[in-house]
Amino acid sequence: MKRFELTVFFLLLSLVTHAEHLFEVGVRAGMAGYHAQCYYVSPVQGLHGGMQISYAYHSSRIVGFRIAATLDRSHAGFGKDEYIDTYSAIDAENEPIQVDYYIGHLQETYTTWSVGIPVQLALSGKNVSFYLGPKIVFPFYNHWTEKADNASLSVYFPLQDNRVYNSFPLAASPSFQERQEGLQRVSILYGLATELCYDIPVHTGLHSKSYLSVGVYFDYSFSAIHEDPSDRISLLMLSDTRDGFPLHRIMTPVVAAQRQARRLVSSRKPYDLGLKIAYRIAPYDPRRQNANSCRCYGIEHF
Repeated sequence: MKRFELTVFFLLLSLVTHAEHLFEVGVRAGMAGYHAQCYYVSPVQGLHGGMQISYAYHSSRIVGFRIAATLDRSHAGFGKDEYIDTYSAIDAENEPIQVDYYIGHLQETYTTWSVGIPVQLALSGKNVSFYLGPKIVFPFYNHWTEKADNASLSVYFPLQDNRVYNSFPLAASPSFQERQEGLQRVSILYGLATELCYDIPVHTGLHSKSYLSVGVYFDYSFSAIHEDPSDRISLLMLSDTRDGFPLHRIMTPVVAAQRQARRLVSSRKPYDLGLKIAYRIAPYDPRRQNANSCRCYGIEHF
């Protein structure tokens, strides 16, 4: 009976001591983009990069948890080649006009820096780990850039049956420049963070173990980034034709309104995916040494 009790004790003790507390520092790099409701334009994928520190508890029964902090930079946007459209309005003399415009390449990009906090369920096997859980993202810097290359404009006056080409006096405003940029506030985002990694042991000792971890990641935001038209004059996002056709914003409502005053991009949800490499360490656990001592003691007295 004594042998059975010792065997059960050592078995339970080994289950506890085989659990690992993992501390990690890593870098991530890959592709960034938006899942968006677009009209006439298409998402343009860009680059994503970041750093991550985390703590993970891998239990002996496969299931554990991880909490982390990430610093991320993403760059992506929307674009359209050969943007052509017609817009009807009323000019300053209360006469109807028809505006025809052409933009060789229209593009709007965003560069966003953010801090993320994922809290994930950890599933681990033989040197393989899978993490899945919610992530809160706090954007603290959002820079937008808009480009309209090879823009040309013509205005037709039906009452006079007269067309004026490249009528820059009508369109002389900041919103007609070929490039605009600025900063914009972005609210907190909520999403999902996943990661699959493989750990390569690089050191095993009495006081610690360490691994080189390589894997893939995918983060997706469930909440959309909403634009505030009062924050800026936008070539692409702003859609405001309630006051007719303001001449000082001639390109802004034209490009964004698309005849029916529709936003070209009504909402956008960011995502990123790519490869990750990290250094993971499992520090010294006194229970591991106690277990080894107990095993030696038990063998000597069996």
